[in-house]
Amino acid sequence: MGVKNCPETPRQRMISLMYLVLTAMLALNVDKSVVDAFALVDQGFMKTIENFNNKNQSVYNNFNNAAQENPQKVGELNRTVLKIKERTDSLYNLITHYKEMIVKKADGPQGKIDNILNKEDLNYSEEIMITKKNGTTLKKAIEEYRSFLLSSIDPSQTSLIASIEKSLDTSNPPGEAGSTPSWESSKFAGYPLIAVITLMSKMQSDIRNSESDAINYYYSKIDAASFKFNKLKAQVIPKSSYILQGDSYEAKVFISAIDTTAVPEIIVNGAKLPIIPGENAGTYKVTTSKEGTATWRGYINFKSPSGNIIQYPFEQEYEVVKPSMTVSPTRMNILYAGLPNPVSVSVPGISSKEISVAMTNGRIERSADGFMAYPDKVGVFAVISVSATIDKVVKQIGTMQFRVKRVPNPLATIAGKNEGLITKNELIAEQGVFAEIPDFDFDMKFQVLSFNVSTSSRGGFQYDKSTQGARFSQEQRDLFNGLTKGSRIYIDNIVVKGEDGFTRTLSAISFKIN
Repeated sequence: MGVKNCPETPRQRMISLMYLVLTAMLALNVDKSVVDAFALVDQGFMKTIENFNNKNQSVYNNFNNAAQENPQKVGELNRTVLKIKERTDSLYNLITHYKEMIVKKADGPQGKIDNILNKEDLNYSEEIMITKKNGTTLKKAIEEYRSFLLSSIDPSQTSLIASIEKSLDTSNPPGEAGSTPSWESSKFAGYPLIAVITLMSKMQSDIRNSESDAINYYYSKIDAASFKFNKLKAQVIPKSSYILQGDSYEAKVFISAIDTTAVPEIIVNGAKLPIIPGENAGTYKVTTSKEGTATWRGYINFKSPSGNIIQYPFEQEYEVVKPSMTVSPTRMNILYAGLPNPVSVSVPGISSKEISVAMTNGRIERSADGFMAYPDKVGVFAVISVSATIDKVVKQIGTMQFRVKRVPNPLATIAGKNEGLITKNELIAEQGVFAEIPDFDFDMKFQVLSFNVSTSSRGGFQYDKSTQGARFSQEQRDLFNGLTKGSRIYIDNIVVKGEDGFTRTLSAISFKIN
């Protein structure tokens, strides 16, 4: 890819850094294990090269497809990138040839680049590349390849040019202490064989990178409609997929990714559709009259780059329904005053965000899972109205009426019981009176405000003790301690307040001591 679209990957940066570190360590004559580590760096370069090869081949394939679809527009560019491929492969293979020469010189005729035995050898690389002048030949080949790539790139592409020049740089390194080392000696002289092979793999990686930069530059010069329509398909886009009876169905029909210079012919029900200027698309419009599924079909005549007329058929359905809505309480068929009531509101075929809801006798708000209704007055109907935005027009869909009730009274209990037998120990162990609605769909809490405790014995004596709150008072507990088997206990005047804000007095509960 171009340098702006294909920055150096973390893997490439890691490999480059490892190479520099290992080179510096070799200059200090470190342990043999460092030499072996170059093999790992070389493997990393070969993986990078493989990735470049796959990506570059994909670009070449796209060029080939585009050239077949539109040879007039893409043919010349395709020939240019094929020349780049030829020159790149030639230079890449030349480096591979020199690598094989060095390895076979060191390991014998059976030597293999990917399994080097004499990694530490310091002589054969220099003999092949310096003494026999192959390094000079390689330098010249890289310079010619660099000039070839840059010759037809627009000078305004400064980042691309700088990337290629950096990747294919063959300038001599800076001199030290009066010496003037050549590019060849800085690459091939004085290093172990494995280090030279790794460096040459890096050259090959840079060459593939430059190839990628160049062919992607030419790929960007192709008109998008030319290289993307290797597979043509008729497209139908309705203005709305939900149609109210009496409204119009409207759809845009076009061929995707077409050349704007080639105007298609669109036929529906034997009639030619008018073409929208600048879009090469037709508009099909018909007034709906009855409910049900309607099907319409046609075909598009399109002239291919070869001049042949190709026909692309299409078929589309749409559903015509009467205005309707669905409004249902999430948990029950009524709304409770003083509580947030979850409500589901939907209109078939319409997105939730296009639906608007209003409510009488209270308010209704949008929530994470739908809507939440808050009715006000008990005994007064709450009416929920639904409207929807269809084709940028707000339309009334319908209304639904709900009864508003007060939350039913809870049941007062002690030890989970409301009446019957209870032991003295059970009674003493309890903290107070609890109130809840059994099997209620809302998780509603009730606060016990006050209650009265009365006891009676076989002698007919009766005692009354009242308390504020839900807990038994000490006086009430003293009454419990005096109870005997057969005694009775009554709890009445139980006043509670629910989360709905209503205060109510509950029915009395009674127990016989067992």
